[in-house]
Amino acid sequence: MIDLSDVTRLEQETRTLREMDYRHGGESCLDQVRLRIRESLPLIDAPASQEVRRRLYVAVADLRNLAGWVCFDAGLVTNAHNHFSHALALAGIARDDGLIANVCYRLGRVYLHHGHFDEALRYFDLGRLAVARTDDHLAASILTVNSAWACAKKGAEHGALTLLDRGQEQFSAADRTDVAGWAKFFTEADLSAMAGAVHTALADTAGRHHARTAVPLLLAAVNGYGEDMIRSRILSLVLLATDHLIEGDVEIGVGAGLRALESAGGVGSARMRDRFRPLAAQARRHGTHTGAVDLAEQIDAAAP
Repeated sequence: MIDLSDVTRLEQETRTLREMDYRHGGESCLDQVRLRIRESLPLIDAPASQEVRRRLYVAVADLRNLAGWVCFDAGLVTNAHNHFSHALALAGIARDDGLIANVCYRLGRVYLHHGHFDEALRYFDLGRLAVARTDDHLAASILTVNSAWACAKKGAEHGALTLLDRGQEQFSAADRTDVAGWAKFFTEADLSAMAGAVHTALADTAGRHHARTAVPLLLAAVNGYGEDMIRSRILSLVLLATDHLIEGDVEIGVGAGLRALESAGGVGSARMRDRFRPLAAQARRHGTHTGAVDLAEQIDAAAP
C-alpha cells in the first residue's frame, strides 16, 4: 500500500526535472523523465486511501504533463501528444481543473509553435473553460496572453491587443502566494516576455511599429529571468534581436543575437533552435552588414 510519502517523493522528482528542463532544455532530462514515468506506473494500481489516490493521480498527471512538454521541446511531437493525453485523463479523474487548464495551455503551445494557430486557440479556449470553474486568475492569465500571441500570429491586431490587456489584468488580480508547480514559471518576467512576443508577432503581421513596443518589454524579461530560467531568457533575446533588426538597429540586434547564440550552447532544445530561424531570416535582410550576415551564418551552422 502506498502512502503520502510515495506521492511527495514523486512530486519532488517532478519539480527537480522541471527545473532541469528550464535550465538546460528538454533534451537534457528526457531520459530521466521517461524513467520516472516507468517507475510511476505500478503506483497507479497500488492500494491507497482515497485522499492519497487523488493526490497520486494529480502527481502522475503532472509528471505526464512535464513529459509532454519535454518531448515537445525535444522535437518529439507525437510523443508529446501521447503524454498530454494521459495527463488530461488523470487530471480529469482527479478533477483538478487547474492542471487540466495547464495541459490545454501546453497543447496549445505545441500547435502554436508549428503554425496551427486556430487549433492552438481551440486548446487555449478549452483551458479557459476549465479555469472558469476555479478562481485561478494566474492560470486564466497564462491562457489569455497565449491566445493573444496566437491572434497576433494570425494578424488579428485588435483581438491580440484586447486579449493581452485582459491577460495583464488577470495577472494583476492573481494570488501568487501558493502557486502550483506547473504554473510557477509565469512571473512578471514571463508576462513581459509574452507581451513582447505578441508585439513581435504583430510587427510581422500587422505593422513594423510594434517592434518598437516590443523592445522594452523583452529587455525587462531578459533582465528579469534568473539563472533558473536560461531557456526563457534565450528565447526573449532571440525576439529582442529580431525586433532591433526590424527597427534597423542592426548593431544592437546582432549583439543580442550573438548573446543568445552564446547562451544556447548549453541548452538542448529543438524548439529553441527552431526559434532562431526567423532571426536568421531577418538578419539576412541586412545583407550589406557583415555582422548581420555573420549572425545568420552562425545560426545556420548551429542548426542540426
